[in-house]
Amino acid sequence: MARRVLAGLGLACLYAAVFLAFHPAIVRGEVFLGWDAVNEHWGDLLVPLHALQAGELPLWNPHERGGYDFLADPQTGVLYPFNWLVWLAAALFGEGPWVVLFKTLLHVAIGGLGTHLLLARLGLSAPAQALGGFAFVLSGRVAKAKDSAGLWSPVWLPWLVLTGLELVRRPSPRSGLAFGAATAMAFLSGYPPNFFRDLVGLAPVLLVALVLVVRGLPHARRHLARVAGAGALAVGVVVGLALPNIVATLAWLPETVREQLDFAEVVFSTATPLHLFDALAPGTWRDGAPVHYLGAVVLLLAVFAVRRDALRITYAACALLFFLLACGDGSPLLPFLARHVPGFGLWRIPAQYFFGFAFFVAVLAAHGLDDLVRAEPGRRRALARRLALVFAPACLGLLVALAWSRAPASTGLAALFVAVGGACLGGLLSARPGLRRAAAPALLGVVLLELKVQARSIHAIAQKPPDLARDAAIATLDDTVGWRVADDEHWRWRVGARLGVRDIFGRNSTLVTRRWRAFHARAREHAGLLAAANVRWYVGGHRLAVQRTAAGRSRWTPGRPVELLDAAPFAYWTPRVEQVERESDALDRLAELPPGSAAVLEAPALTDDVRAALAGLRPDHAPVAATLDEFARNRVALTVDAPAAGVLVIHEAWASGWIARVDGAPAPVLRANYLFRGLLVGPGRHTVELEYRPPRLGAALAVYGLTALLVLVGLIRLPRRTGP
Repeated sequence: MARRVLAGLGLACLYAAVFLAFHPAIVRGEVFLGWDAVNEHWGDLLVPLHALQAGELPLWNPHERGGYDFLADPQTGVLYPFNWLVWLAAALFGEGPWVVLFKTLLHVAIGGLGTHLLLARLGLSAPAQALGGFAFVLSGRVAKAKDSAGLWSPVWLPWLVLTGLELVRRPSPRSGLAFGAATAMAFLSGYPPNFFRDLVGLAPVLLVALVLVVRGLPHARRHLARVAGAGALAVGVVVGLALPNIVATLAWLPETVREQLDFAEVVFSTATPLHLFDALAPGTWRDGAPVHYLGAVVLLLAVFAVRRDALRITYAACALLFFLLACGDGSPLLPFLARHVPGFGLWRIPAQYFFGFAFFVAVLAAHGLDDLVRAEPGRRRALARRLALVFAPACLGLLVALAWSRAPASTGLAALFVAVGGACLGGLLSARPGLRRAAAPALLGVVLLELKVQARSIHAIAQKPPDLARDAAIATLDDTVGWRVADDEHWRWRVGARLGVRDIFGRNSTLVTRRWRAFHARAREHAGLLAAANVRWYVGGHRLAVQRTAAGRSRWTPGRPVELLDAAPFAYWTPRVEQVERESDALDRLAELPPGSAAVLEAPALTDDVRAALAGLRPDHAPVAATLDEFARNRVALTVDAPAAGVLVIHEAWASGWIARVDGAPAPVLRANYLFRGLLVGPGRHTVELEYRPPRLGAALAVYGLTALLVLVGLIRLPRRTGP
């Protein structure tokens, strides 16, 4: 067992190391990962680490957007065990941007190892296993996704097929637990669109495999019953491990902007079926990075592998299906499915379907190489003819395409690689043992060289390493808990999430609230709205507009953030209440009032008891700032001396999961000042406590823990079935 684990870790490290070697500029420190990796995911990785270091659960993130439910955003991956490895590494070796590179390499290793083990379980030879693994993780789609969340779920597709085939062929409690665990990992990794796409490719493979298995069994019903039992156990595992995310997301969803996407956004793609030419030679048909490229030799080997075998035909059909889906509105398939089949209309970026195309082509190519490696002497001549029928026309066609190619150098190189690769494959059919032994390693070298040369435009996609000078300036600001910053350049590596600075802006994800998005759109250039949200420091690209709207109530030193001198305190008591009828009216009124002078409440959301209490308020006193006694992620404690009955406004975002106690007695949490919280308090000194307790989340977390323990014990203790 230990030997197998060590061998698996060695293989995983090999795939990660080769992937990193394909990006030497990153190794040299000249460039780094781009886009989402450092702009978004770096912050998401550090928020839970800081919470756990403080002895808290990462349920609520108070350091962006006025606060939001961190667990409810699937992309944060709080319950994903492989994120825990990244947190551990960051805790031990520092929190620099390298942590997102480590996560990327970790997922490349997961994808490569999963493909390798799947091909081994299918009985393929060692060269075929290596070819399939490298073809998948070095494909253009994976190389492009090194910077985005799109990578995380697709690398689990090989594991889903591996464990799913085991369940279909040898159903048992152990295989059910394994399949459920792999499926849960694909879900918990944090990118629901590609989890759905994984299932699209998985379903036909398992269905065909099940038909093939039961067709040859004398007791088919008994086997189907075992499959159903193991499948039910797998579903239970997935639900148990995903339940906290599901509960949190469904509770948060009504507040968010996540609605049905516009149809044009769902199906928009720059690819068309004719771009399959670029899978042979990047740039032959269109300009741009070849996101679906995985090597001409690999693609032709996949074509060579297709024969009258139900599973191989299924792999080929899945590859074609994913390619056509990736074409979006360039093909009629996805528009039809998006209109008529639930699920397909929920996700944008059809190019993400190229992950499935890359995986199934890689699996087919491995089968093709295995056919040649294991060729019996009597079959070698027939295989040689088939090989020539695939490779010779492709090479000739590429040479002809040089005349009209958009990238003649790439097309010519493709022809060269096809010719050399075909020669290596022909060597596998030679009568000379030495030539046969050298042919497979030579082919792997050709494939790696081809992917390195032809996909260099994909590998070159990167951005400059983060310059953290801005962090130093923000970290030296005055009291970073009592006051907020407003960093409207949230793409600058999410300083709030990483440094624990309370930022009213932050990552504009798919699950932001409607109110925050409207506030963000107006407040970037409106000093009054920023000050009313407890913002003391503005950092970003709209400095002049903010200073202008501050009308003399700001201070600025070159190289420093703009300081807003009349910012409202963290919390304040006021007897002055402004009631409005509509959500938009609340934002308009907040922009008109002096910061920290009143409480703006929305009348339709108030209960009769609250209305009666508000009717008795008398605005005879000036606002009074509250004292902040405790500030934690899921808890806030304050003290306030109220001269009379009034409303305590707390500049932390409202959410239904927050409960409050005033002097130990429960109190309703009102929505105040558009984004924030309000509490009714009477005259006198009061102790106020707020705690984040989303309903049913505690029970869901308990189910998660019990399910994880069941899976772990079951996979260790339960025996593996060896027979059909």
